Amino acid sequence: MMTRYLISGLLLFFGLFLIGMSMRSCGNQTAGHHVSHHDTSSLHNEADSLSAHKDSLAIESEYDLETVDPKDRKEFLENMAKIEKQYGEQWDFCTCIIKNDSVQKAFMNEALSDAEFDVIVARSEEIDNKCQAFLVQSRNQTPEERYEHKKKVDKCLKEAGLK
Repeated sequence: MMTRYLISGLLLFFGLFLIGMSMRSCGNQTAGHHVSHHDTSSLHNEADSLSAHKDSLAIESEYDLETVDPKDRKEFLENMAKIEKQYGEQWDFCTCIIKNDSVQKAFMNEALSDAEFDVIVARSEEIDNKCQAFLVQSRNQTPEERYEHKKKVDKCLKEAGLK
């Protein structure tokens, strides 16, 4: 019984860690995106270049690069290609948040049988594999980035009717 609580605690910690570490990849969608000094032609060429780079890396995941700081996008794509080789196609941010929230709620049920617990552990591992991009891509976060991340998580949960 003690092992079950230990595993539940570790999975809960990992779930929260996943959400916390994903802050950088969802980031502040307004900070650092100053368009005033770029003309639309320059932005279009940059988008085409990133698209070509993504295609050359054969990335399968549909990931919104608008959530990644422009100066980090090329490196992000290269890391995403490596992550996909090891873990397969990655889910988007909101899918990871919603699925992780569901698993965390299931772990809170104290009446789970051992068989149900094992199923939830397996599902949690599957979710972890599909959300690796958020774990690997994140760096140290500022309070502002944590706040913006919390707003984005809340938005995903609200749109899914979970909050």
